[in-house]
Amino acid sequence: MKRKVLLGFFIVLFFALTACSVDINISTGDKKPDVIDNGNNQEEVDNKQYENDAFKEVTVSKSNGKVMVKGKARVFEGVFQYAVIAGTEILLEDHYQTDGAPAWGNFEISIGEELLNKEAVSIELFVYSAKDGSKTDILTIPLN
Repeated sequence: MKRKVLLGFFIVLFFALTACSVDINISTGDKKPDVIDNGNNQEEVDNKQYENDAFKEVTVSKSNGKVMVKGKARVFEGVFQYAVIAGTEILLEDHYQTDGAPAWGNFEISIGEELLNKEAVSIELFVYSAKDGSKTDILTIPLN
């Protein structure tokens, strides 16, 4: 009788742990971000939202001589990096702290318009891998 009870307990425990396991996805920069046209005509630059596994509802708008990049991030310990790039030149690189995963933390990044004077300027949102230091969950958004 004790064996059946113990066996039943371990089976229930196994299925409970399996159901509670977290699915971790590491994306590479090869995948293009999802783009959602939200149809708003506020001060948004391109009326689109960008997203991938780590970032969602990301929009770009212009306000008071600055470009604002707003959205939500679900990243380990709430820290992600961003870089403003023109071709292969890094114009600005920094990090942002928001709420840690599994919560979606809001973020707002302000970029001076003086960085947009070059051609093909974009912002890259990403996370450094704890495993090997490579960039993961890269979301690239054109700014001009």
